[in-house]
Amino acid sequence: MKKIFTLLAVIFTLFSLQSNAQLSCSPAFSTQFLNATTVKFIPVVTDSPLVQHYWVFGDFSTPSAAISPTHQYLNNGVYTVKHYLVRHNPNNVTICTDSATQTITIAQSVCNVQAYFTNSSDTGTAPSTIQFTNQTVGFSSTDSITWTFGDGTSSNLINPAHIYTSPGIYTVCLRIKKNNTNASTPPCISVFCKTISISTACNLAANFTFYRDSLVTIPYSYHFTNTTVPLNPNDSIRWSFGDGTFSSQLHPTHVYAQPGTYNACLRVIKRTPNGALTNCVSETCRPVIVLPLTNPCNLQVYFTDSINGNFVQFTNQSVGYASGDSIKWTLGDGTISYNSNPTHTYSNPGTYTVCLIIKKNTAAGTTPCIRQYCKTITIGVACTLVANFTWYRDSMPTVANNTYHFTNTSTPFNANDSIRWTFGDGTASNVLNPAHVYAQPGTYIVCLRIIKRTASGALTNCIAEVCRTIIVPQPCNVQASFTSVADSTNKKKIYFTNTTIVPTASSTAIWFFGDGATATTWNAVHEYLQPGRYYVCLRVQYGNGCVSTKCDSITVTANPITPPTCTQLSQYSFVRSATNNNIVSFSPNFIDNTVQYTWTFGDGTGSQLATPTHQFANIGNYTVCLTAFKNNGCATTTCRTVNISSIINCNNITLGFTEAIDSLVPNRIRFIANSNTAITNQLWTIAKLPTSATSGTATINAINPTYVFLDSGSYRVCLKVTFAGGCVKEFCKIIHIAQQMPFTSNCTLQVFPNPTSTNANAMVTLAQPMVLNGYIYNSSNMLVAQKQQQGFVGNNTMSIYVGGLPAGIYSFRLLYGGQVCTSTFVKL
Repeated sequence: MKKIFTLLAVIFTLFSLQSNAQLSCSPAFSTQFLNATTVKFIPVVTDSPLVQHYWVFGDFSTPSAAISPTHQYLNNGVYTVKHYLVRHNPNNVTICTDSATQTITIAQSVCNVQAYFTNSSDTGTAPSTIQFTNQTVGFSSTDSITWTFGDGTSSNLINPAHIYTSPGIYTVCLRIKKNNTNASTPPCISVFCKTISISTACNLAANFTFYRDSLVTIPYSYHFTNTTVPLNPNDSIRWSFGDGTFSSQLHPTHVYAQPGTYNACLRVIKRTPNGALTNCVSETCRPVIVLPLTNPCNLQVYFTDSINGNFVQFTNQSVGYASGDSIKWTLGDGTISYNSNPTHTYSNPGTYTVCLIIKKNTAAGTTPCIRQYCKTITIGVACTLVANFTWYRDSMPTVANNTYHFTNTSTPFNANDSIRWTFGDGTASNVLNPAHVYAQPGTYIVCLRIIKRTASGALTNCIAEVCRTIIVPQPCNVQASFTSVADSTNKKKIYFTNTTIVPTASSTAIWFFGDGATATTWNAVHEYLQPGRYYVCLRVQYGNGCVSTKCDSITVTANPITPPTCTQLSQYSFVRSATNNNIVSFSPNFIDNTVQYTWTFGDGTGSQLATPTHQFANIGNYTVCLTAFKNNGCATTTCRTVNISSIINCNNITLGFTEAIDSLVPNRIRFIANSNTAITNQLWTIAKLPTSATSGTATINAINPTYVFLDSGSYRVCLKVTFAGGCVKEFCKIIHIAQQMPFTSNCTLQVFPNPTSTNANAMVTLAQPMVLNGYIYNSSNMLVAQKQQQGFVGNNTMSIYVGGLPAGIYSFRLLYGGQVCTSTFVKL
């Protein structure tokens, strides 16, 4: 009976294997464009829930495990989509796995003008001259330009200087309109606005509080808190503690060497946004009484306040306070209270410094324990709210047409204030910085209304509203396209045919052939100097602002090889042995079995082999000659000098490398070669393990390169070096990349212009100053350019020069504030 069950098990296993072999594991798939930027991916195999799918879209977005996903691309470019397929049997055992890739091209034309400007100073004292600099992307001197300075005046200069005669907050707008030669074509218009402040006088009020550290282990340590208003992060700060020491920290901690009475002072000097010192200076001083530690003082004074109009409730929250201790409040308007938790009604609006002083009751004859805490409160200040905003049109071709981004620049603005946008098309929003899509082109009045709230969330009567007019242009629907064919006799001569469908005959075209050459004809003919693969781009423009670019790779092959002449038959080359410098291998440039080859090596020996290898006995210079005889009477001789230097023993050469992991980006690794012999070149190969037909290998010919790994797992990294004298060494090791990949994009980034030939620009808006780190990577994930700059509050543009890079597709990655923003762009 046991043998029968064993036989049945074997039969069942064979039947299962036969059934599994009949199931398809093909990862092939097709694509369907739902619109210019949205693609649906359709796999061939969808027959069973036992089949798992995994899609990587090639744009650093989150992969998908759907059977047939739909994906929208955010940038123009060429993307490699990879589809993984895994099939299981009913017992959840993997039967087979495979993957397939396809390349898709995303190209949608947009208005390529993006207005932007900077100014030499956004603050000043009236009268003040402000220099404005036009930094519009895509601007040319023939474009229409209009500046409005917010005080009723305007200008049509490219870089105007304007004098403000009165103090105030002004909204400056720059409007760029591309000149349109065809009246029936919608205009390309871009507007950028920002707010500048012109003040009357210095309203800076230096102020600070302090308290003594209650820890006995830190004797005579005092904590100082800067409460100056208004205070910006780049303002100059200088503390003097009264004992000959100083500090420039915002909130310093200072340890006094011995007890005594010290005069502590804080001096603040205002700076302009570009860091220049102004004449606005304020200083305040307070006495600090440092008591001896014969009796440790564990009292720490602190209080909170609740303001309702002119009425304030103060709450004593001091640590170590007892009901029998002496307490004194000074409320800043000449009023004094000795209550533990006093209330007070202020008669007039203003800013008041409130101080709480507590003295511990101690035995007679001992040092008293005294602590003080002060803070500034604001009562009944008039409404100073100014509503304001800026906007720009999204130039990304992958978002909906006519998408506008609005930025709230109202001052002063708190997070709990009431906010309402109306976009002029019947829609509204309560988002702080909304993005809005207009369904139709036209002229719209956009309004922003702000209502101040109290700290508890109640609405006040402080309301401000501002409205502006924006123009939404007609969409541009041209799709550039072209074909190419090689000449039948000269394969390096390529005929390009422009197949773009345009509405007018006045359209223009610019060709970029990938080897530095260009053309402006509608159809083009170009002859390449060398065979190879080139990235060709066609840029088509009609009207005054409708632009579309199409890029694709072409392969240029070499022309058929013509038979060598008689004199060419004796030309030859040679290579040295990798292990012995005295051993040289010789080879004719053209090998033909109808030719008789005779070699003389200059040391009294020779050979009649076609490709001989010869070992020279001594160091020196040898004249090596090759004589070729062809059966049709052709005879020719070529001689070359071969230098034999000292013998290099490859066994004495060591080779290796180390890895330097980026502390901020762990999947970015710099490889550093090391050897006991000078290295003149490095050839690196990086292969994912296990290797497969689709995994691919990255080859890098660079000195100590930096490489970004976009997938976790194990990789074989090899370094191959050819040393002087012909010795070749190779060193390999396996490295492991952790599962968590920090370069997963968690925010979008807009690169402009795209395509670009000189600079790649990206703009981010910061709520606080921080360092911006920008990186450019090529299609092999090699770091090819980088830049670091200080970012300030508001809009910041990072510009990285890419003019010296080869044509192709690159990735722009911007790191700041704990996030990574990525985008791809085309370098022409």
